[in-house]
Amino acid sequence: MLLDLDLSPAQVKRLAPNIHRATGRMRELLSDLACAGGGSKSTSEICKVHDVIAGASEALSPMAEKQSVRILNNVPGGIEILLVRSRMERVFLNLITNALEAMPHGGEIRIGLRMAENWVLIKVEDTGPGIPRGIRDRLFEPFVTAGKSNGLGLGLATSRQTVLDHGGDLWTEPVAAGAHFTIRLPITRDEVL
Repeated sequence: MLLDLDLSPAQVKRLAPNIHRATGRMRELLSDLACAGGGSKSTSEICKVHDVIAGASEALSPMAEKQSVRILNNVPGGIEILLVRSRMERVFLNLITNALEAMPHGGEIRIGLRMAENWVLIKVEDTGPGIPRGIRDRLFEPFVTAGKSNGLGLGLATSRQTVLDHGGDLWTEPVAAGAHFTIRLPITRDEVL
């Protein structure tokens, strides 16, 4: 981006931290992939769910602004659960990125949370065209994609596996408009892989 565009110093100063954060996320992803083969565990910590989502939202805010998409993080600030923060942040990065790709001309992404017994239920909903019927039943399988030019079809499969590793689940709900995903995570858990 920095090489292809004629940017002002202020624009470069704004983009550089995003590029730095993105390279850090790529390093973490490669580390997770290496650990998956070797059986190593990541370190879990008590995290504020709002902050994990905010980290993903902020990383994608330049893309959202450019496309006139509003990302609404309606998750209360005080809810904390045991997570491997970097892995769960990538789940939200993936869901938000998919929503942005589905709404190139504007829209809204709403993220909310409610408590249900010993679970937190996090809803990620967008105002895009929704999930094509032809892939809806296979959405979380590796290499299934809705024809994205640069997509490999691994994002939702790895996101669901991350949530399963945390003792929860990730699914989509059929709705009339937009895409609606639900993440269920346990409020208490001794160990996260």
